[in-house]
Amino acid sequence: MFDTISDNAANAGVILGGRPIKPDELDLRWISALLYRNGVIEETGVAAGVLNHPANGVAWLANKLAPYDVQLEAGQIILGGSFTRPVPARKADTFHVDYGNMAPSAAVCLGETP
Repeated sequence: MFDTISDNAANAGVILGGRPIKPDELDLRWISALLYRNGVIEETGVAAGVLNHPANGVAWLANKLAPYDVQLEAGQIILGGSFTRPVPARKADTFHVDYGNMAPSAAVCLGETP
């Protein structure tokens, strides 16, 4: 599983939000998600499930890169970890994620996923 994650082979794509939010504007631990497939809740989760705080994974990455003189740069997109399990997507599936008071996201699957 480690190679799959480190090679980013676990995702067919990523949907990014439209309005950036500064990390100190909300308590990141309490961001929650309801993941719907075709109108049915398939997964739920809360961000504290990612190493107790989603920023902990980013801090770990920065610390691991530092000995190699590599730094995280402002504006880089970093996926800090998922707090819902992957859900298989079939052609014509519709996905909707409700993040509470944050902007929701939606997608339609155009093909099969393995």
